[in-house]
Amino acid sequence: MKQQHGFTLIEALVAMTIIAVALIACLKAAGNLNIQQDEMIKRQYAQWSAKNAANYIRVSGVFPSAQTAQQSCPQGNFRFVCRVEISNTPNPNFRRVEIQVLDAFEGEQGNQLARLVIFLSSAP
Repeated sequence: MKQQHGFTLIEALVAMTIIAVALIACLKAAGNLNIQQDEMIKRQYAQWSAKNAANYIRVSGVFPSAQTAQQSCPQGNFRFVCRVEISNTPNPNFRRVEIQVLDAFEGEQGNQLARLVIFLSSAP
């Protein structure tokens, strides 16, 4: 009887199945990275919107009173809503300004994408 060299059909099929499962896992991981990158970009744009809103309040030249306002603050291709809450501090010469950025399409139920807190002084 001759000795055969090589792999049997079953061994080849098992090896191909293992390789296929590994490739599927790699593709899924790559897809998740893409989704996470998109979310990170969206949060970066939201942070820029919050900074723009803070800079607008700073350069307006008006010492604001305590209030809550909501306004559209788009950035790039994203549509955001900025919720600006101005509150008093123990020192009457300062105001606390909190800016929250939400996705305009998700509304109030959406996740907060960015949050920025600044303090304003009445002194020039």
